[in-house]
Amino acid sequence: MNYVSTRNNQINFSSEQVLNYGLAPDGGLFIPSELPKFSSEDLNNLKNADYKEIAYFVLNPFLKDLFSEKEIKHLISDAYQSFDEGIVSITELGENQLLNLFHGPTLAFKDYAMCLLAKIYELYLRKKNQKLVIVGATSGDTGSAAIHAFKGIENIDIFILHPHNATSLFQRKQMTTSGADNVFNIALEGSFDDCQTLVKKTFNDQELSTKYHFTAINSINWFRILPQSIYYAWAYLNHNVDSFVVPSGNFGNIYSAHLLKSMGFPLKNLVIATNENNILHRIIANNDFSLTDVIKTNSPSMDITISSNFERILAESFNPEELSHLYQNLINHAHNPKLDETVHEQLAGKFKSEYATSEEVQKCIKKYFDSNNVLIDPHTAVGVVCAEKMNLSNHMCLACAHPVKFQETVTKSLGHEIEYDKNFEFKSSEKFEILKNDYNLLKEFILNNA
Repeated sequence: MNYVSTRNNQINFSSEQVLNYGLAPDGGLFIPSELPKFSSEDLNNLKNADYKEIAYFVLNPFLKDLFSEKEIKHLISDAYQSFDEGIVSITELGENQLLNLFHGPTLAFKDYAMCLLAKIYELYLRKKNQKLVIVGATSGDTGSAAIHAFKGIENIDIFILHPHNATSLFQRKQMTTSGADNVFNIALEGSFDDCQTLVKKTFNDQELSTKYHFTAINSINWFRILPQSIYYAWAYLNHNVDSFVVPSGNFGNIYSAHLLKSMGFPLKNLVIATNENNILHRIIANNDFSLTDVIKTNSPSMDITISSNFERILAESFNPEELSHLYQNLINHAHNPKLDETVHEQLAGKFKSEYATSEEVQKCIKKYFDSNNVLIDPHTAVGVVCAEKMNLSNHMCLACAHPVKFQETVTKSLGHEIEYDKNFEFKSSEKFEILKNDYNLLKEFILNNA
């Protein structure tokens, strides 16, 4: 499998290079130069297959030049060892369904890719006898999933940045109580966008890159985003679902569905659901690419205005030079707030979109608990609200996290406290470093601890 950068399609990279780099050397994101194509016969042969079989089918074309068939199947089996039986589940909800993705160790959809990514790196590093430093940004769930997946792995240090006082208490404690010596938590005095900007600066720092072997675990890493396509494949092959509503912030989850569709799965409607930080909806609906300050909502994992993975979808319409110019200007808010009309039409043909307010989210949580005895988290509620506003039926809304992770919002929505069917044991005291939004401070922290 060969890859190119979204900002330069003249240089080919191997799967091994993509796994090692995480982010392309020119600051772009890796995409395959050519995607594998699955035939209708392939899909018919996989009907009603279990999750692990489907995982092997989707991942094998991308991993077979790194590992043997036996190794790939073994790491898939290991990755989902700590998940609930069945790995995924479905709940009926009115005219639509929920795809429950909270059966992993940190009770959020990020577990599905992160546990697999950790096993990929663990096996690769063991074979190469190599050390790795992971740097990542999180708006909440990515960090806890990454820390749980990578904690204690030999030859890996992991640094996770989260926006200070902008996650739920449960999310923060999942990150900061691992007790692992190879885990370093940083609470940045800024937004998720600020965290993400500093992470990218780390990868472009020649001094650090010479001293350490860096990679990313955010969905900017191709091998983080790829496994998220598996649960869409499972839903289609086991339940004939071809349309999905996806709560979206960094565009990784919805891009994974688009990726699967591009490889031959006959998916139909892909709906982007955002909160008040609705740049993705504004782009799709109105060709409004203007940036605004981040709004603090009750669905904090989606409080994002610069969606990293959006670059991958734009690469299908822009040439690399144009895309590089756009993203250089985007950082300084100097970009054109309107996309070329042809580009916008292409985007609108690939996705539908809507947004939900925090007030609508609270009402939705209460509504379905009172009427259906179904409790959903605020991010899931964003998707459900959007499906209702769009009068959708026969769609599957992604249930991104278990509501126990957002107890403050759930209690406020219901007007009373409840007992949850899941919980998480915080075994150690919290440990994290508060840093100002200053790259030099982050660099110093990495140099002192890696």
